Amino acid sequence: MPVTRAILLLLSGLLAMPSALAQALPPTATGRAPVPNVRATLPPKVQPSAAAASAPSQTEPRPPGTAGAGRAINGDTVRIEGRTFRLWGIDAPEIIQACQLDGRNYACGREAAAHLRTLLSSDAGSGAGAPGGVAAQIVCEPRTSDRFGRPAAICRLGDMDLGAEMVRAGWALVFAPHGTDYAPQEAEARAALKGLWAGSFEAPWEWRARRLGE
Repeated sequence: MPVTRAILLLLSGLLAMPSALAQALPPTATGRAPVPNVRATLPPKVQPSAAAASAPSQTEPRPPGTAGAGRAINGDTVRIEGRTFRLWGIDAPEIIQACQLDGRNYACGREAAAHLRTLLSSDAGSGAGAPGGVAAQIVCEPRTSDRFGRPAAICRLGDMDLGAEMVRAGWALVFAPHGTDYAPQEAEARAALKGLWAGSFEAPWEWRARRLGE
């Protein structure tokens, strides 16, 4: 029967097709066709710019001390760039304090402040002064704080220690709570009867205790 034979040949051909396809594919360990190795493209690395690499760290410590134009508030206090500093190691008469000289009262507190202003406007600090009425440039390095929270600092005009000069001129005394670094200058002023030592006076801390209750 020709029709039956043709049908059988067609069926045998269809059954042979899967094995032929399997022989056309390369063999793998699992018997499956290999999967293409597809990898996502990585973003390029961002290199820091030269400006960013050279920029200083925000946590780098600043140099100690404050420098700028200074002016005298009283005999032992200066103001620099809006900051107030008490001169470390000394105590000068309060601005309204009076002392005695030749049997008369005089404004020793104002005299002390005037002497500090003279130092600030002088060129005694190795040329660091400021002629022509320009405010002097001074440097203050804090040591501690007073009871009001103000920094007590060693302040210099060039190589001149302002605290030492105030004591040497006799317009300030050694302030023992800070130390006795300026005791030699005080002895010198007292022996030469300079400033306050030319007359009689009340120690500034005693005057404040009596008048201001400090």
